[in-house]
Amino acid sequence: MSKPAAVVILLFLGFGCCSVAGNNFTRVNVDFFVMSKCPDAVYVETLLDPVLQELKGILALNMRMVPGEKKTDGSYACKHGSTECAGNIQDLCVQQYTRVPQRYNWLYKFVMCCNSMDMYYIGDVETATTCLKEAKIPDVAATKIMACIADPGKDEMLQKDLRNTAALGVQKSCTIKVEGKYICLRDGGQWKDCPGGTNPEDFKAIFCAAFAAKNNGRMPRVCQVPRRTPLTAP
Repeated sequence: MSKPAAVVILLFLGFGCCSVAGNNFTRVNVDFFVMSKCPDAVYVETLLDPVLQELKGILALNMRMVPGEKKTDGSYACKHGSTECAGNIQDLCVQQYTRVPQRYNWLYKFVMCCNSMDMYYIGDVETATTCLKEAKIPDVAATKIMACIADPGKDEMLQKDLRNTAALGVQKSCTIKVEGKYICLRDGGQWKDCPGGTNPEDFKAIFCAAFAAKNNGRMPRVCQVPRRTPLTAP
């Protein structure tokens, strides 16, 4: 664990650790500002997959789309073309019909499945159909998602999300925010402005510290750091 992450986690460990039983806790909002065909987004999503899987029970994952250039009519383009717009819409439709507790199992697994394809196929309807099955999204929800993808209002749904991102001042994919606060950016194949570190364990420490801050210092078992004890002599 890097020193910044270690400091963060130790500060919150000072409040005391406990397991989080039942649903009597508040999840940590983690926002990924992405473009569906952005290499930096794919890299970050892949890197953090194990951590997000481990912490899925305490996180509220959100995908926010990053706009490209603003057109003369006031709408936003998608940086990597119309098929990226289609991929963005697919992600938003899956998110729309995924309850927060299922965001990793449905939404994130759907995104990871799309990422596993050649980037050329992101945005294809066939890709969406395949990945809905791969993510094991139930038929009822999958039917609603496919209807959303085909709905005439899908473009306005995307534009609304792009406008919201622009209003927040986020311009780059992949930007990560936790509880609305900027954490890190991966752009052009490089990490930028990441004071908490860029290793998976650093992000885990950040997420766990944010959980403690929202839950009166409680630390879920998945975040606890094993205490070191001297080895007993034989």
